[in-house]
Amino acid sequence: MDRNASPSERDAEMISSKASKAEFAKDYDQAFRLYIKAAESYLHLSRSSIATDKCKQQWKTSAAKALERAEKIKKFVEISRSNAKTGNSPSQTLAPDLRLTPVGIDHFSPQEQFYILKKGGTVNGLFFPMWDDPVQVTRSSNPVYSDPDGQPTLSPEQEKISPIWRRPNSNSSIEPTIARPHRRILPQQILQHIVTDCSVCASISVCLEHGLRFNSTLESSIHDSFELQKGRTSNGVSGRYDVRILFNGTWRRVLIDDRLPFHPTEGTLMCMSVLPPDDATTPAETLWPSLLEKAYMKLMGGYDFPGSNSSIDLHAFAGWIPEHVDLKGSTFEREKTWERIKKGFSSGQCVVTLGTGPTPYARWRDIPLLPSHSYAVIDADETEDRRIFTVLDPWVHPTGDQDETSRELQIPWSDVLNTFDGVYLSWDPNIWQKPLIFHGMWKRSGGDEGGTRHARIEFSCEGRSDEEIWVLLTRHVVDTHRMSDFVALRVDMEDDLMPGTSFLENQRTLSSKGTYTNSTHILTRTRIPTSQRSGILCISASYDGDAREVGFTLTAYAKDRTKVSWIDNKSIPPYTTTVEGSFTSNSAGGNCTYPTFMVNPQYQLTVGAQNKRFGSEANGGTSKATVTLNLQTNKDIPVNVAMVWSQGQRVSELSAKDLVATSGAYNYGLARVTKTITPGEYVVVASAFEPHHIGSFSLKIDSSHPFDLKPIPREGAGMYCKVVRGAWYVDGETAAGAPSFNKYSKNPIFELDVPSTTQLNRNRIRLQTLHPSTAIALNVTVYPNHENDIATSLKRQRHVVTSGAYDDTIAGVATPQSTISAGKYYIVPSTYNPGTEAGFRMLVYSSTSGVKVTATGKFCG
Repeated sequence: MDRNASPSERDAEMISSKASKAEFAKDYDQAFRLYIKAAESYLHLSRSSIATDKCKQQWKTSAAKALERAEKIKKFVEISRSNAKTGNSPSQTLAPDLRLTPVGIDHFSPQEQFYILKKGGTVNGLFFPMWDDPVQVTRSSNPVYSDPDGQPTLSPEQEKISPIWRRPNSNSSIEPTIARPHRRILPQQILQHIVTDCSVCASISVCLEHGLRFNSTLESSIHDSFELQKGRTSNGVSGRYDVRILFNGTWRRVLIDDRLPFHPTEGTLMCMSVLPPDDATTPAETLWPSLLEKAYMKLMGGYDFPGSNSSIDLHAFAGWIPEHVDLKGSTFEREKTWERIKKGFSSGQCVVTLGTGPTPYARWRDIPLLPSHSYAVIDADETEDRRIFTVLDPWVHPTGDQDETSRELQIPWSDVLNTFDGVYLSWDPNIWQKPLIFHGMWKRSGGDEGGTRHARIEFSCEGRSDEEIWVLLTRHVVDTHRMSDFVALRVDMEDDLMPGTSFLENQRTLSSKGTYTNSTHILTRTRIPTSQRSGILCISASYDGDAREVGFTLTAYAKDRTKVSWIDNKSIPPYTTTVEGSFTSNSAGGNCTYPTFMVNPQYQLTVGAQNKRFGSEANGGTSKATVTLNLQTNKDIPVNVAMVWSQGQRVSELSAKDLVATSGAYNYGLARVTKTITPGEYVVVASAFEPHHIGSFSLKIDSSHPFDLKPIPREGAGMYCKVVRGAWYVDGETAAGAPSFNKYSKNPIFELDVPSTTQLNRNRIRLQTLHPSTAIALNVTVYPNHENDIATSLKRQRHVVTSGAYDDTIAGVATPQSTISAGKYYIVPSTYNPGTEAGFRMLVYSSTSGVKVTATGKFCG
């Protein structure tokens, strides 16, 4: 071992040495885990930005050797166990029940977190280092810095004018300094020259307004984005600016020079600018907003970038928390939203912008508004009879006067709701305690459940009032022009004490949580009621797109009275399996309000007794099993997964008493539930919200106990089926009701002709109304045919099989499995109450061909 190695390298070598000793001692489980850990340590070392290429290659080689030893141990154990079971092993060196403990990646380790942040530094083919990384200064004979990456791509509007990139005049104000008077910029003085940078203009405007009211750090944080020494870097090169921007999970350094696009003849700026002052004693131009925009445009791929919104931009500039309020969404609350905005705006805890939709006909009164455009709100006022937003329009039309300030629009709150599509809020992160931050990776090539990652937060509240925990999901971007990436965030409180009635109600509900968006940020706000002072939040972050690997960041915010921490549990359940399935036209039954619910994919889950090896580790030595069901499909299908008591038999309906666990309201793309259960037989039902929701899915089951999972064949699978239709009529006197009303033989009656001994399936005959209703109780019964006399057969003969007591289930009623001999029979479908008019259909299943079903009498058509 090299005693001159760094502590991290010594650690890796020590782990590798322990792995070798364990292997020689034939402690293969321990050796396997140590080799994996050694490989992770060596790979972390190889990613160092300060190590030499020789050291990096040496560490990569060591990592490869450690992984090779781990793979050999894994293969050796698998072969030895197989031989021990079959008796083919000449030397029983291994017990047949030996297992290698699954090794989980510690996603919270500094190595994993650093790897994801470093990977997120490459955007649009350019690398943007983390702000705290050592500054790389390239020496040049030119005293004026020129960005080696070139200038950001211009937008089509700019290209039409053929602007000239040049340095600003010497009397321009880049940034306030001691030697130069600070010019206070008003939000009305921000001018927008290109349509695509509207969100940046609105962001700067609301920052300036906030600074006027509170002399705040929000505006100064944007100034502080620059690392400035009068426009010079430490090596004396003029015109280089290091701009600090929060992107892909961390603050990054964006290097730019001070060249800006100017009109070729008029000499005016062709990017966001500040209205020139009319006071001769102040600088002619203030350019820090233009340079800040340029740095952001470089990061985002040019001035023609697809655009974002102001809350996303302010998160990048100042780290404020973005929140999108969808004014057209089903969960929008008009009064509560106004109260939150007014309180936050007045206290300086949030700033506000508005966004129009894509329609080209957006107008407020007689004033046209630009489509998909951001507008800054610089005041929110409320009196006894009105609520007003003061909204800025900084757009400088090509024929407009560039010496005019932005116009102000006094828009009532009620008009805001009718005119704009969204409100974008940015919240001061300082109102929270230090946040929890986790960086992760979606990997679509396999493992980690593909496009979904899960995390858990433990919380405890000390106060006596309701609290909130906010969770922000940020998708890392490597190509700003790729618009096919969608993400979703779902945060639920883990609560096993939810009553059964709520369980069942969720089976009929479409969730408002977890919908997919192509935005880079999603914020959820979870209320913690006074009745629950501690608990666990379950977080599911999902990705749907074409990329194989996509990074993300989860940030959790809580007030000082609420303590939060990640549950860092990297253990892998000892038993897991994944099955692939699909919702098709034959197997998509919809939710439990549909009579077709019974055709949904169902699986028999048999959970066995606890394995001694994993007894104490996996479940605290208890007899119960912890089982997780995870159902995943594409982003457009809302799904649910439920576990039901049904003795392994197919479920035709759900009841509160039989429902063991459910993922809750139908959620787009993902359904997940964890439950501690007693070993035994259960049925797992996967369902989409509507029968027309069709697509493939993946069902993964993790368990602390061994289990077996088998698909349950659909009703009538592999059997012959005949469908007959009929109706109960009052006028035709066929709506005769149950036997107790003494007109039972008047009901529609069908003759069943069985040519040979026939084994019928357990739902041999199913009776359903054509328009399903839980208000009609049904029964279907089969009687032997006595000398072709219907009345005598029904009165004197004992029935062969019946669906049982009259039942009003939405799926109808069905006879149990039975075997009947060759001969003729009468099938009687009936409602309990006489006088009930309805159409019906019967499905008659048979294991052999040749069975005939015909209507008898004149009332059965």
